[in-house]
Amino acid sequence: MKEDIFINIIKESLPESAKYIGDDTAYIPEKDLILTQDTMIEDVHFRTSTITPYFLGRKSIAINLSDIAAAGGVPEYILISLSMPKNIGEDFIKEFYKGVNSICKEYKTLVVGGDLTGAEKITVSVCAVGSGKGLTPANRRSANPGDVVVVTGNCGSSGAGLHILESKAKIPDETSTKFIQSHINPVPRIKEGRKILQTAITPAMMDTSDGLADALYKICLSSNVSMEVDFDEIPYDSDINLIVQNENTVQNLVLFGGEDYELIATIPEKAYEKLKQEIFIKKIGIVKPAENEPFAYINFKTRQKIRLDEEILGSSPGLFKHFE
Repeated sequence: MKEDIFINIIKESLPESAKYIGDDTAYIPEKDLILTQDTMIEDVHFRTSTITPYFLGRKSIAINLSDIAAAGGVPEYILISLSMPKNIGEDFIKEFYKGVNSICKEYKTLVVGGDLTGAEKITVSVCAVGSGKGLTPANRRSANPGDVVVVTGNCGSSGAGLHILESKAKIPDETSTKFIQSHINPVPRIKEGRKILQTAITPAMMDTSDGLADALYKICLSSNVSMEVDFDEIPYDSDINLIVQNENTVQNLVLFGGEDYELIATIPEKAYEKLKQEIFIKKIGIVKPAENEPFAYINFKTRQKIRLDEEILGSSPGLFKHFE
């Protein structure tokens, strides 16, 4: 995919920086710093017609905290760069930072600076700083054959929420609210990521911000392993069937929907048995040797099997692609 090509060019251009680039966070061991940055652009990552300034503030922080969670780290500080058109008023700023303040208080994280500039469209760029607190953060490269593949929560709910917002589908209010909240107000799995790191010590871990399928594929590629995943074991809210009454569309939302911000990890079976007593965590598959094919395979009850490779991910209707 084009983004991966660009990342490789950056690594080649900055050879001394290459070892820090490739995961969603950078870890500076001599300082015990975990660093991440994400950007949200109006009409690319969000629309003002479907998210309020308050929830935009919360979400802009949540997606960065999710990267810290995927490293198993502890978030500490936030920097926010906010670019806005001339017609933005004071009410937007007040509500946006109310949202920022509410989520930062929840996760004991402090905003310590940033930048304000003008722009054609609203652009929010957040840098989150955390630490490993004595533990080496998780990455994508540590999956081993024999590990089990686990996920921390439902997949597809955010995609279902976006579908409701964009299609204005007539769904019962309680169901509609539930899925829309999943989309506009994601929960970073800080506690779960920390527990997984403490218990498994060297897990491979990512969040599902770009979709479950994308995370499975990237861990396989980075760790040079394969995976067998049972679709029927993947947790998802059955009310998705009220929104898209088509089995293939349900599968697309669950595998490719994105923005759920759950964690995918590969851990030893013993660690899984312990963790499931402490947090919600679901085993969905197993890691196998790559045998020159570092791909995840999704098995369905119909005995159909799909291989998650670049072609499948590139053609998925649900998966967000930054440069395509």
